[in-house]
Amino acid sequence: MGPLYNLLKTLWTYILLYALGAWYMLKELFSSHIKPSGILNQNGRVAIVTGGGRGIGLETVQQFLDLDMTVVIGGRNVPEVEKAVTQIRGDGKAEGKVICLDLDLTSLASVRRFAEAFKALRLPLHVLVNNAGIMFWPLEITEDGFESHWSVNYLGHFLLTHLLWPVLKASSTPDRPAHVVNLSSSVHYIGSINFDDINSTAHYNAERAYAQSKLAQLMFTKELDKRIKASGENITVNAVHPGVVATELFQHVAWARNFPWLARAFLKTPRQGSDTVVHVALSQRVLDGGHYYENCTITRPASAVRKPNDLHRLWEISCQQCKIGEFGSL
Repeated sequence: MGPLYNLLKTLWTYILLYALGAWYMLKELFSSHIKPSGILNQNGRVAIVTGGGRGIGLETVQQFLDLDMTVVIGGRNVPEVEKAVTQIRGDGKAEGKVICLDLDLTSLASVRRFAEAFKALRLPLHVLVNNAGIMFWPLEITEDGFESHWSVNYLGHFLLTHLLWPVLKASSTPDRPAHVVNLSSSVHYIGSINFDDINSTAHYNAERAYAQSKLAQLMFTKELDKRIKASGENITVNAVHPGVVATELFQHVAWARNFPWLARAFLKTPRQGSDTVVHVALSQRVLDGGHYYENCTITRPASAVRKPNDLHRLWEISCQQCKIGEFGSL
């Protein structure tokens, strides 16, 4: 395809993206915010939150701590994560325990080290929140040869879930299954999987790369749920759109960076963004997997999530990229 085609495609991506963003900001502005419900005390239960040192992840950690959970945070800068946790504990309310471990999702080796470090703690695992993410970054190729959105938002979490699957299974009980929560985004609606060029090396566009990674998270959720139900395992996996939230992810969005007051006026707070995450992770009313949640409510995802052949193809490619055999078998 020529330069003109690529230019038109990029312009169309921007039109779709900003139209979608405007729709969601207005939708959320005029909709009642739903808070988590059906949650009991979580004493003795353990959660992992990737990217739990800021934004939605940190607010999720605080809600878990308020429910007396043990929370293991995976982050790239452990001292900064520990500092953030100290600050949220300043109100004296958070009773749970926090353990911070190094996790760099641009490195599959780091993902493996994190999983081993967690297993060395000999803790159960009742909730895995695949939260960490980046948005609209310039092209960067990771040490493993993958585009950074793909690695951080999707592939690293795919591998982490695989590595921790035996612990999740061992921690489930018939009345309280373990939960996996994948952070997706409404931007998945304009996404597509470029199976022939996952890294978008032919023509990189940060917005399309982000949308692709968030669509992949949803497709992974759907395919994993299908396999769980076929095997009879007692684990639920769901995906969440936390809302259009004012976090550091918007550092590469010009209007939000230049007019922060406008972002504060129209975007959800990180605390509000964490509410659906917490609801899906802990509510006794969430009994089934394979769903996409917005505002604590099941919502219909894009049609791309309902194409079995593509779901299977993505699964196979992901296993190959992570160099794993059967998912969850180590």
